[in-house]
Amino acid sequence: MPKSLLQCGKGQAFTLEGVISSILLLTVTYILFQSTIVMSSSFGDSVDAQLKHMGSDVLSILDNPYYYTNETLQISMASLNETNPPTKLIACIDYLLPQNVDYNLEVDYYNVSRQEIETYKIVCHDYTEDTVSAYRYIVIRNGDLVDDSPFEQNAGVDPNYPILLEVKLILWQI
Repeated sequence: MPKSLLQCGKGQAFTLEGVISSILLLTVTYILFQSTIVMSSSFGDSVDAQLKHMGSDVLSILDNPYYYTNETLQISMASLNETNPPTKLIACIDYLLPQNVDYNLEVDYYNVSRQEIETYKIVCHDYTEDTVSAYRYIVIRNGDLVDDSPFEQNAGVDPNYPILLEVKLILWQI
C-alpha cells in the first residue's frame, strides 16, 4: 500500500509551491499597475456633469419666487416681447455663472396656430461643439402674457389656458 502524501512530504511541497506562485503573481500584478499610467476620458465627462448641474442650479434659483430680484422665469417669460428683452433675467444669469462659462438661452413652446414646436432665442452666442443643456419647464396662463408676446395663443383662447414653456440654458466653457 502506498504511503500517504502527508507521510512522504510531497504534500508540503505542493503547499509551498502554491504559496510561492501566488506571491509571484501578486508581485507581478503590483509592479504592472505601479508602472502603468491609466488614461481615462472621465475628466471631460466630469466637466460636462458640473456644467449641467450648474445650469440646473441657475434655472432653479431663477424659478424661485423668493429669489432677491423678484424676477422669476415665469415673470420674465410672461413679460417677454420683441421690444422688451428680459434684461434683469440675463443680468442674473451673468451674475450666477462663472466668467469662463458662456451660454445661450432659448425657449421652446408649442405654437397652436402653426401646430408645431418653435424655438424663441433670447440670448444667442457662438458656441463650441462641446455644450451641455439644462432645462426647466414652466407653465404660464395665456392671460398673463403681454399683448405682443411670442408665446401668446389665439385671441379666442381662454385666458386661463395653460402654456407650457421649456426654458433651455445651453452652457459651454470658454
